[in-house]
Amino acid sequence: MAHHAETNLNFVLADILQEMAPKSDLKAENTRVLREGGSYQPDILIAASGRSPVIIEAEYEPARHVEEEAKLRLGAKPEGQTRPVEAVVALIYPEELETADDLKAEMSQAVLKYCFFQEDARGSMEEPTRFPESGWLEGTAEDLSDMVRMISVPQKEVDRAAEALEIGIEEAALILDEDAEKRPGLSVEISKLVGLENNKQTRRIACAIVANAMIFHEHIAGMHDEQIRIEPLKFVCGGDSPQDALMSAWKEILDYNYFPIFSIANKILARLPTSSASGILNLLRRAAQSVESAGITYAHDITGHVYQNLISDRQYLATYYTRPYSAALLARLAVGKLPSEYWASKESIEQLRIADFACGTGALLAAVYDLIASEHERKGGNLDQLHPALMKDVIFGFDVIPSAVHITASTLAGARPNVKLQNTRLHALSYGTVSGGRGSEVVRIGSLELLVGSSAMPLFNMADPGTRAGGSGEEAAEQVNVDMPNESVDLIIMNPPFTTATNHAGEHANVINPVFAAYDATPEVMKDMQDRMKNLARGICYDGNAGIASAFVELGELKLKPGGALALVLPLTAVSGKSWQKMRRMLAKGYDDIDVLSIAAKEVDQVSFSADTNMAECLIIARKNGANAPEKSIGANIRFTSLRQRPQSFVHASEVAKRIVNAQNVRRLEDGPYGGTSIMIGKIEEGAMLRSNADLDGENWGVPRIHDYFVAQTAYALSQSVLWTPGSLEPLDLKMSPISSVGRMGFLHRDISPPPRGPFEKAPYTPTATYPALWNHNAQNEKRIVCEPDIQLNVCRGMESRANQIWATASRCHHSAAFRYNSQPLAVSFTKHKTIGGSAWSNVIFPDERFDYAFAIWGNSSLGLLMHWWHASRQHPGRGSVTITAAKSLPTLDLRALSDDQLSIAERIFNDFRGVEFKPAYIADLDQSRADLDRAVLCELLGFDEAVYEAVRKLSAKWAAEPSVRGGKRRPDGPLAV
Repeated sequence: MAHHAETNLNFVLADILQEMAPKSDLKAENTRVLREGGSYQPDILIAASGRSPVIIEAEYEPARHVEEEAKLRLGAKPEGQTRPVEAVVALIYPEELETADDLKAEMSQAVLKYCFFQEDARGSMEEPTRFPESGWLEGTAEDLSDMVRMISVPQKEVDRAAEALEIGIEEAALILDEDAEKRPGLSVEISKLVGLENNKQTRRIACAIVANAMIFHEHIAGMHDEQIRIEPLKFVCGGDSPQDALMSAWKEILDYNYFPIFSIANKILARLPTSSASGILNLLRRAAQSVESAGITYAHDITGHVYQNLISDRQYLATYYTRPYSAALLARLAVGKLPSEYWASKESIEQLRIADFACGTGALLAAVYDLIASEHERKGGNLDQLHPALMKDVIFGFDVIPSAVHITASTLAGARPNVKLQNTRLHALSYGTVSGGRGSEVVRIGSLELLVGSSAMPLFNMADPGTRAGGSGEEAAEQVNVDMPNESVDLIIMNPPFTTATNHAGEHANVINPVFAAYDATPEVMKDMQDRMKNLARGICYDGNAGIASAFVELGELKLKPGGALALVLPLTAVSGKSWQKMRRMLAKGYDDIDVLSIAAKEVDQVSFSADTNMAECLIIARKNGANAPEKSIGANIRFTSLRQRPQSFVHASEVAKRIVNAQNVRRLEDGPYGGTSIMIGKIEEGAMLRSNADLDGENWGVPRIHDYFVAQTAYALSQSVLWTPGSLEPLDLKMSPISSVGRMGFLHRDISPPPRGPFEKAPYTPTATYPALWNHNAQNEKRIVCEPDIQLNVCRGMESRANQIWATASRCHHSAAFRYNSQPLAVSFTKHKTIGGSAWSNVIFPDERFDYAFAIWGNSSLGLLMHWWHASRQHPGRGSVTITAAKSLPTLDLRALSDDQLSIAERIFNDFRGVEFKPAYIADLDQSRADLDRAVLCELLGFDEAVYEAVRKLSAKWAAEPSVRGGKRRPDGPLAV
């Protein structure tokens, strides 16, 4: 029987890893690889060009010393390497390998345990960070190889390079700003090239494009000497006329290829005034050289990140940048939906079609490319041979901003700059008013033109150098249509714009349609684009109130093959908003293996997967039913995952994705209050999963962004007329019903005021107001259930009939449409006299006035708060929005089931509590007034015993601890109020 020493295992593991990473240099048990450390020899050293070296320290189980030895190697400087070791892996070999007969075969399949150490956020090696914080990762040698590749990214250098690049761009743009004041025509020409409106932002982006081309130039210098001599920038730009020299060099590069990268940049360069060109180019050259000197590849998407920082017109285009770690998570989950044979060989990969119809700077496409490339190389493939097909036939990217597509092309091409870039499928598509030929003008809306066909008109062809006139880099006059037939794409991955047609925010309230308001569009153009959108969308998923993102989902549905994967970044309202119901119905009926991810983080700035959205988002990944699949009834097996934080690194994203893809026996929403299935990375809970077979017919998928799935299971049961409290063995019956079955809702506030849509004008409230209204939230006015109106409404001349119609819906009960759980106490307010609702409060009208009292006390009890939260959108931390339309289906106590005696009891309880002050909802568990109301409602009104009351109080504590309730606010210390 063999007895293998650890050194033997190290050599074998190094051989296996070398086969998976042929471009890396691996050394095992080598005594001369470190500059410092005496005779110490690392177990395995892994080094690769453009990356930080990684050391693996390994021991047999129980491996008592491996972690300490690993930490000691941080900062070591291997011979022949310019970078120190920034990450060290501590690895445990299973004992059974000691006696393996075929060590290499068994090592390849063995489950290894490992963690890694890096310096902490302050750059200290003394207290390095460990991942996972406790416990161990488990995986095969292939998993280990994947992790090593990710932790070898020199992140500090990436951050420094990005900062230097942004500073250089900003300084160069200041010079261009001065030129724009002297030469207005120059700025107009540059803005046309960039594809954005004429302003400072566009000039910054123009400088970013030139800087990006310089980075790429520096990157490919000397790589194609057999076909073309590309000199480094210091030689090209070192003379008296750097502008002429660089234009000449770029003309030669364009004659060779790399058209998407250098075409726009060269045209911008040609238009720079001679007097300031040298200063601009010197600044940009230094910035570009700082990136290149760091040895960082385009796979890290530096320029994409910088580019997004330069964009300010996000209110309309909503071009938010998908964070690289979030992009990696989405890409892994999306690829996991497809059969493994898709990636088995170069030939099978070349048959795939992968598309992003709102690619921006290409973060998502780059993540998919990176995943395909690493998997292909680990299986022995040659990426240099695969790269041309990926760029020419496999990856499709579309956007309305040419400069963004330029960054996408650079990012993808930069993964293999040594390979000649031929055609690409990356297109900047027409958006707004464009020439229709023969002097006519037509309106186009970018990728969404593909909703009605297989082609759309590019602004100009960035993809095919064959359409260039001669070798000058100029496009041919004729347009080249984009070819994208329906049901032709295997994987669609998108973070589409979130802009809605009903954006009523502050300074933009007077915009006709914010969806089409970018680039200073005139009201007439906006109207034409809106009409174009209506003509194109078939209503499969699109809803104007959901916004333009729903149209992109519809486009994805049309273009995706049966069996293909759809992967989306969407606002959290996509899983609960009424306007997104068609999309949810489409997914529930036409897709299977659906995953919905959200973030139930305590920190407000951690709830989105994109940068700068300041709103909660979700990831939706689903596989389209195959061609021969039977038509499903409405209702789907959906897995919901709530993460504790957004992905913090590529390894974190990878480990989360593995656990979701491989999850088995996930608990169900319908199982009762037992919680979800934990996502454990080591001994750290990174989130939880919950599956639902409920009739999720698109009405409301209330499960996302919940920290404790016990609360979700309890809320769902209650919505189904089952009260199932913590620790209870048997559920109790509690008759519930949608508000619309018990009463009816009033009018939307925009139908009330202002004119011309509404018949009333608002005025300051007076006690003698004829038409009082409870319009806004006011903390001082809402501490007690009975509230005072805050404005009066005056009838507009000629609109008396409409005003009377609306006033007929005045009521005493009002439901909170925009509830701030972390500052406001009431879900339901009551006014002494009938009052109209407003933007913050919606009227609820009951056929029996006795229902008013019961609804007011129920709605403000802990169970009433739970139902409001369960049904509300949780897109914004600490807030729950329920539109009038959504409120109709909100589950409430079925007031019709109450006896006359119970209604009398409800009125008495109401009178007992009408003057009692309540604390904000997020501390409902600590609020003695809320506890007293709970006891009155549960025991006196509904007849439950003290044990049920005590269980509901525990439930109140669980609910109040939810991050979406707290909204980042620190809770005061205190005991549970009972």
